[in-house]
Amino acid sequence: MRLCTKKDMVSFSGTAISMKGGGPPMGKLRTMPALFFALLLFACPAFAAQTYQYRGEVKGFTRGAFLFKAFAEGLKPESMEMILDEEPDETGRVRRLFLDLFGCELGGVRIERLEIEALDTQFTDPSGWASPGPDVVEMLSVNARATILEGDVNRAISDAAFGDDGGNWHDLSLDFRDGEVYARGYYTVRFLFTLDILIELEGRFGIVGGKQVWLEDYTMKVNRVDLPEGLADRAVSQIQPVIDLNGFIFPLTLKTVALTNDRVVLESKALPRRFNGTRYLYCSK
Repeated sequence: MRLCTKKDMVSFSGTAISMKGGGPPMGKLRTMPALFFALLLFACPAFAAQTYQYRGEVKGFTRGAFLFKAFAEGLKPESMEMILDEEPDETGRVRRLFLDLFGCELGGVRIERLEIEALDTQFTDPSGWASPGPDVVEMLSVNARATILEGDVNRAISDAAFGDDGGNWHDLSLDFRDGEVYARGYYTVRFLFTLDILIELEGRFGIVGGKQVWLEDYTMKVNRVDLPEGLADRAVSQIQPVIDLNGFIFPLTLKTVALTNDRVVLESKALPRRFNGTRYLYCSK
């Protein structure tokens, strides 16, 4: 951003204000300050925007601060930035919002980075933002990008229970590869006796319902036993969805999945964009 110089502050519309006399008539000079500050805010938006920084706890009394506090407490990110083009109005409407979260948790999985741009969002009444918290009533659109690490997915899987009394998984892990995913685990089946079956799956990730990631187009290898097709499908269904973002406050519609050897990136059709505005910054530690 170019800083406003002294020359800028005494010159506009191609006409300099003379410091020695002989300049514009006094009537015009009296209109100059208002015009100057209007031009200054237009040319240098950083002068109009504010930045609020919080560590450990969000404290504030504006509607923007209450909204930011609700996001910080509900999503529990390691760090977070929110940008508003203007403060929420008295009904809870936000014209444009950008969120950039690191290390939040959704559906039991840590999200390395989550970027959101929401347009014309009507939240519930601000009087309820402290408790029970804000919710989205309606909105024009939301653009999103989520980056999730292989290690975080595997940590979530190791802590979860997949299955029921008829059969369950254990020691399940995923290996991300370029465009593909490999899954390996043991499936315990209980009939008249108990079988512990090594199952290997190779496939790809696909988006279901705009918010969930499922294992699709997979091939299955079973160790030392022929697994009936119905039982195989049942076993795989118990680990679906692999990633579930249904708990997120914004109605996401993710469209694409990109897999590399250590992460998966989920994106909506249009990508979120940051903009100049009032900034709220948070760090948990």
